[in-house]
Amino acid sequence: MSSSELSRRPASLRAEVKDEQPNSRVSSSQPSTIHPAIRPKSTSLLGWLRGIGSGMSKDIMARIPFYLSDWTDAWNYRVIPATALIFFANVLPGIAFSLDLIETTNQYGVSEVLLSSFMAAFVFSVFGAQPLTIAGVTGPITVFNKTIFTITQGAKDRPDYLHFVGWVYLWAAILHWITAALNFCNFLKYVTLFPCDTFGFYVAWVYLQYGVQVLTRQLDGNPQNAPGPLVSIVVALLMLVTSFLFQSLSAQNLFHRHTRRFLADYGMPISLIASSAMAYWGRFNAANTATLPVGAAFQPAGGREWLVKFWELDGKWVGIAFPFGFILWVLFFFDHNVSSLMAQGAEFPLRKPPGFHWDFFLLGITTFIAGLLGLPAPNGLIPQAPIHTTSLLVMQHGRPEADKEDQRSDSLDFVERPIAVVEQRVSNLAQGALCLVLLTGPFLHVLHLIPRGVLAGLFWFMGADALRGNGITQKLLYFLRDKHLTPPDEPLRKVRKSRILLFVGVQLVGFGATFAITQTIAAIGFPVVIMLLIPLRVWIVPRLPFTAEELAILDGPTASPFVSSFPGLLSVAHGGLSDHGIRRRNTILDASIYLHGDRAGFYQDPTTYTPTGTVITPLGTQQELQLGSILRSRYLNASSPLFVRGINSSLVNANQIHVRADAGGESGVIYDSAVAMLQGLFPANANYTTSLSNGSVIEGAESGYQYVPIETVETNNDVSLEGWTSCGAFDQWTSGFYASPAFQAQANESASFLSQLPPYLDGRAVTLENMWNIYDFMNVQSIHNKAFAQALPPTFLAQARTLANWHEYGVFTSPQLNGIGNIAGRTILPQMLQELHSIANASDPLKIAYQAIAYKPFLSLFNMTGVAEQNPELAGIVNYAAAVALEVRQPSDGSEAVLRFNFKNGTGQDFVTYNFLGSTTDVPISTLVQHVNATMINTTIQWCNACGNNANRGCGELALAASQASAVAVAGFHSHHDRISPVGAGFLGAGLTLAVFAIMFGVLAFLGLLTFGRKRSQRSNTQSEKKV
Repeated sequence: MSSSELSRRPASLRAEVKDEQPNSRVSSSQPSTIHPAIRPKSTSLLGWLRGIGSGMSKDIMARIPFYLSDWTDAWNYRVIPATALIFFANVLPGIAFSLDLIETTNQYGVSEVLLSSFMAAFVFSVFGAQPLTIAGVTGPITVFNKTIFTITQGAKDRPDYLHFVGWVYLWAAILHWITAALNFCNFLKYVTLFPCDTFGFYVAWVYLQYGVQVLTRQLDGNPQNAPGPLVSIVVALLMLVTSFLFQSLSAQNLFHRHTRRFLADYGMPISLIASSAMAYWGRFNAANTATLPVGAAFQPAGGREWLVKFWELDGKWVGIAFPFGFILWVLFFFDHNVSSLMAQGAEFPLRKPPGFHWDFFLLGITTFIAGLLGLPAPNGLIPQAPIHTTSLLVMQHGRPEADKEDQRSDSLDFVERPIAVVEQRVSNLAQGALCLVLLTGPFLHVLHLIPRGVLAGLFWFMGADALRGNGITQKLLYFLRDKHLTPPDEPLRKVRKSRILLFVGVQLVGFGATFAITQTIAAIGFPVVIMLLIPLRVWIVPRLPFTAEELAILDGPTASPFVSSFPGLLSVAHGGLSDHGIRRRNTILDASIYLHGDRAGFYQDPTTYTPTGTVITPLGTQQELQLGSILRSRYLNASSPLFVRGINSSLVNANQIHVRADAGGESGVIYDSAVAMLQGLFPANANYTTSLSNGSVIEGAESGYQYVPIETVETNNDVSLEGWTSCGAFDQWTSGFYASPAFQAQANESASFLSQLPPYLDGRAVTLENMWNIYDFMNVQSIHNKAFAQALPPTFLAQARTLANWHEYGVFTSPQLNGIGNIAGRTILPQMLQELHSIANASDPLKIAYQAIAYKPFLSLFNMTGVAEQNPELAGIVNYAAAVALEVRQPSDGSEAVLRFNFKNGTGQDFVTYNFLGSTTDVPISTLVQHVNATMINTTIQWCNACGNNANRGCGELALAASQASAVAVAGFHSHHDRISPVGAGFLGAGLTLAVFAIMFGVLAFLGLLTFGRKRSQRSNTQSEKKV
C-alpha cells in the first residue's frame, strides 16, 4: 500500500482496515475525513431512500427542455432517408429473425413482430429520453424465446407457452423497474469498447449465420424445387453486391456530392426493391422462390386472442419463470444499454442529453406489454441504433486539414466532416408507423412478395458492414496492412504488436464463448456470458501486461464525453457536469497540480511546519511514472476524446508545456517526482535526436530519454508554492487552532487512542498537535517495514489517518476566503490563473501547465473552491501521486472559456469530475477570477504584509529598501525645497508657461485649426490665373 493511500473508511476511530503490501501498481482511494465545520454526508437509510428514482427524475428533467425541439428539429431533409433506411434495416431482419421462432413454436407470426416493432418505436419516440435508440425484435430474443419453447415443451406437464413467456416477461419487467429506480444504470460507466466490440462482433456473425440459414432451410424444406433455392441464392448475392456497390460509390470521387449522398441514403432500399423485383423477372418467376409468410391483417397467429391471460398459469411454473426472467433482464440490461451507448458514441456530435435510467424503465413497460399481448419482447438493436444516428449526421463539405505547405497547394481534395446530428423523434416514430401500415391487408400482400433470399442478402450486407467497422476487425486488418501505407499517425503504431494480439485474443475468446453457447441446448445462458465481458474487462484485462497508454489506445469509452457527463447518468461519482454546447479545440488541458510520490521518513514542526530531509523511493518514482502515463493516455493520446489538439505528443515542445516544481519541498522529493512524472508523460523516443556539423545524428541517452524543462521554485525566492513557510501570521493561526475548544474536545476524545501509540512511535511525541507526524511515521513504516506492519494493530493506521485528516484540514483552511489558513491556496492561485488564461488564448502556444507541490495547497484549494464542502471526503490529506486537472474548454459559440474540475486521488483511482464554486456546470474562468481575486497574494510584498514578516524570504530586504527610499525622499524634501530663489522660481514658471503655450499651438496647428500664410498663397494663385 502506498504512503498516504488508504481505502475509504468510516469516520469512526473503530474502523477496521486491512493493510496491503506495496507494489508497482498501488491501489488508492479517497480517505474519509472530518472537518471541524464539515461533517460527512449522511449514509442513513432515509438518505438512501431519498435517492430512489433520482436517476429517472434527473433524466426527465434534463430532457424536458428539449422535448418541443425534438419535434420541430425534425423539419430537416435528413429525417426522410433516415426513416427509409432504418425501416428496412429494422423490420425485415426482425421478421427474418423470427422465421425460425414462427416455424418452431407456431405461436408467433409476422403480425406479432410488426406490432412489437411499432410498440417499441411509439413508446421510445414519444416518451423516451433518447429517441435515437432504435428498439425492435432482435436475434438474441428469438434465440431466447425458442430455447424457452424447447425446454418447457420437453416437460411432462408442459405449460401453455405464451402464459409461461408472459410470466417470464413480467418478472423481467419488474427487475427492469427496480434497476431503474435504484439507479443501477450507473454501472454502465464500466462499459467500454471492449465488451461493445466483442458483442458487436458476435451480432455481426449471427447476421451472417442467419443469412446462410435462411437459404439452407429452403434446400431442406423442398428438395424437389431446386430452381427455387437457386434463385434465392442469386437474389441474395445480388442484394449483397448491389448494396456494397452503392455504398462504395458514395465514398468515391465520382458524380456530384449530392448524387453520392443520395446513393449513401437510399442505396440499400433501392437494392432491396431491385433484388425483390429480380425474382419475378423472366424465367426467375417460374422458379417459385420462397417468400415471407404472412397472416391475416391485425390478427395474431393461430387465431388466438390478443390478450394473453398468463395469470391463469399454475403456481409452480410461475416460480420456474423467475430465473428465465432474470436471464432476460441480464440480456436486456447489456443489449439495450449497449445499443443506446453505441447510438450516442464518441463519433457523433450530439447536443441533447441522454437518459439511461428512464429509458430502461420504459423498456420494462414494453416488456410487460409484450408478455400481455403475446409479442416478442423488443429491445435496443445493434447495429440498427448506431446506423440510425449515422443516417442523421449533418456533414460539412470542405478541404481536409493539412500542413501549411499542403494548404498552399492547389489541391482540389474535399472531405465531409460530421458537424451535427438531427436529434429528433419523428424518424423513429415514422418507421414504427410504417410497421403499423404493413399490418393492413394490401401491404401484407406486398410484404409477402419479398423473397427470403433477399432477406439473406440483407443479413449478409448488414453483418459484413458491421464487421468492417468493428474494432476487432480493424485491429486484425492493421496486421495485414502494408506498413509503408499505414498512416504515420495511426494510434496502433504506439502499441506493441504482441499486445494488440493479446487484446484481440481475449476479445475473440469472449466472442467464441458467446457464439458457441448459442449453438447448444444451453443457449438460454448466453446473456450471462455476454454480461461477464464487463467484469472481464474491469478486473482481468488490467492485470495483463499492458501499459496504461496501450490500454487507452486499444480500448476506450463507448459513449461520448458529452453523454457521459450528465449528472445521474454515467457519472462515476458526485454527479457529472453538463458539456452541452462545448466542443474541444486545441486546448482542453490544463492547469494541473499534483503531489509527489512515496518517500522516506519525514518530520514537520507541528507549529511552523519547518521540514526535515527525506528522499524519494523507487516506489515513489513508479507512482509518478504511472501518473504521467495516465495523463498521457488521457490527454496526449490521439484516440482519446480528451486529446489536446495541436500538441506534439511524441517529442516534447518546450513552448507547449510549462512545469514548475517546489525545489525545496521535502528535500527535493517534489522535484524528483516531477522528473519521474514527465517521463511517463513524454517517454523516451528514438526521434529525440540532434544533428552535428559533421553530419552525424546523435540520439538522446537511454534510447531517446527526453529532458523536459522544469522551473524550480526556491522557497527563499518565490512564495507561490510554499506560502505557509516562515509566515508569522500562519504560525499564530496554527497556535490558535490548537487552543480552540474544538481542538481541545478532539484531543480529549482521541486521548485513549493516542495513549496506545507510544510503543509504535520510536519516542515521538504523542499529542494531537503532532498528529501529522504520527500518522506519516506509521504510514511510511507500514509500507517499508514488514515487522512494523505486522506488529501494528489493524485499525491503528486508519484511526491515525482520520485524525491527521482532521488536523491538517483545520490548519490549512479558513472559513473566510482571505483567511490566513488558506495561505497555501492564496499564493498558488495567481500562477494557476495566469496559465489558465494563456491556455485559453488561441495565440499562445502553451497547452499544458503543471505545478508539482506538497499536499497543503490541495487542502486550501478544495476549501476555497467549495469542492470539500460539497464532497467532505476530500477534506483531508491527499494520497501520493494525487492530481487535480483543471480542463480548459472552449464553447462552440466562441464565448468565454470554461473550466472543469477533475481530481484523481492517487495511482489506483480514475479522474473524477467534481462540481465547484457551487455550480453544477462548467465554470467560466472569469467566475473563478472574481471569486478569488480579492484574496490572492500576487507579490512577495503582499505576502510579507499578510504574514507580518519583515525578516525572512526577502521581506527583510524589501523592508530595508522601502525604508531607505522613504528616508531619501523625506531628506531630499527637507534639504532641497528652499534652494531655488524667488527670481529663479519666476524664470522657471515663465519657461514652463511658454512651453505649455507652444505645445498647445503645435497641437492646434496639427489639427488644422490654425493656418499661417494659406490665404495669401491662394490670392497669389488667383491673380496668376487671371494674368494667364
